[in-house]
Amino acid sequence: MPHKVAVTVLGSDRPGIVCQVASLLAGLNCNIEDISQTVLQLEFAGMFVVSVPDELGIDDLRSELERGLLDSGLHPFIKPIEPRPYEEAGPVEPFVVICIGKDRVGLIAAITCVMKEHGVNITNLQFVNRTPSFPDRTVTIYEVDIPQTVRLSRFVNALQAKANEVGLEASVQHKRIFEDICRL
Repeated sequence: MPHKVAVTVLGSDRPGIVCQVASLLAGLNCNIEDISQTVLQLEFAGMFVVSVPDELGIDDLRSELERGLLDSGLHPFIKPIEPRPYEEAGPVEPFVVICIGKDRVGLIAAITCVMKEHGVNITNLQFVNRTPSFPDRTVTIYEVDIPQTVRLSRFVNALQAKANEVGLEASVQHKRIFEDICRL
């Protein structure tokens, strides 16, 4: 039975990186089960969750990827994913938290620590500094899962209190409402 690994690839962005990594993995008979990639200040970061055939060891996979990516300046990292029982915190609801304010040290730490205290899991995060709409501010968008056992009003009040303390405006919307508004 195939085993799973997380393959992370870092390097300077350019067109074709996902194609190059995906082609190398396919050539090794590895199946990509999940992928996420982003570019931050011209630096590419991609994570691929991959099923690896039993006959291909982790060290061999690492060597093949390093050799295949050497000339492109990309750096692969591999982490085995150990099978484990699913640790479910119970039912969750997806929300979007948006924070806007002047950039300064500690903003993300302040907001994410409130999330941690309430058992809120961040599933996606995007930080944008100085956009045309907000030239002197940052916008941070957190997609989060809030356990149904958490009192939403208590979490929102704690989040907004911390946001006010560090000079941010914060809003919390159910993800479906957020997506519907964005479609309009």
